Amino acid sequence: PDACALVPEADAERLAGTPLDEPVVAGQSCTYTAPTSGPTAQVEAFVGEGAKKYLDIERQLGHEIRELSGVADEALLTYEAFFLRKGDLWVAVRLVRLNDPQENKAPLERLARTVAGRM
Repeated sequence: PDACALVPEADAERLAGTPLDEPVVAGQSCTYTAPTSGPTAQVEAFVGEGAKKYLDIERQLGHEIRELSGVADEALLTYEAFFLRKGDLWVAVRLVRLNDPQENKAPLERLARTVAGRM
């Protein structure tokens, strides 16, 4: 699936809490950034091997990874991202904001459930 279709602009803006520019598509990724006028925010969606590699790196770095039950075949959360697997397909979505990461937990979980339904 197309990364921008899994995470359309409206969903990315809800997650970031601010308006975002049109997405930049590169291969199997889709990146939304906030305008330079601020605030700082970015939402990145990855589909396929890139998503799985991102999860592998998070594990290697020893970052805290929590399970999200009842979503996809496998669903994992960090303070800034979520990772979903359905069958052999991996999707990752990363949020960059200059805020307390705890504030991102509920919005990331909500979007994870929505994206899983689109997979």
